[in-house]
Amino acid sequence: MSEYAFSFYFALFFAGACGASLRYGVDRLLHQIWSASFPFGILAVNLSGAFIVGWPVAAAFSGWIDDPVYVVMSIGFTGSYTTFSSWMVKSMELFLDGNHKAALSNLLLTLVPGWLLTLSGLWFGIHFIFT
Repeated sequence: MSEYAFSFYFALFFAGACGASLRYGVDRLLHQIWSASFPFGILAVNLSGAFIVGWPVAAAFSGWIDDPVYVVMSIGFTGSYTTFSSWMVKSMELFLDGNHKAALSNLLLTLVPGWLLTLSGLWFGIHFIFT
């Protein structure tokens, strides 16, 4: 393995570890603040991650970063920070517990605002960070 490849994979691993650790911390913190049956921590993580992932997209689109940096930022950090699987599990738990309205709310409150926040993050990155 070349030194470049080793550095790339180490950066990807480190970014992934940071994103996963931050996800866990945010989820636990918000669960302590709002100890409710609704998964506010996962919702906050996924929505903030949707906004944050727009930044590396904007940076790559604007030519500020190359592909390896884009991969580390978007897949490594943001991919491990956000959590599709936890979102689905929490939604399914709500549904199986008979809380169908909360399950649907969790799905819709993540999906629609998440898409809009990704678009907002991309716009913000293009207009204010990477211009």
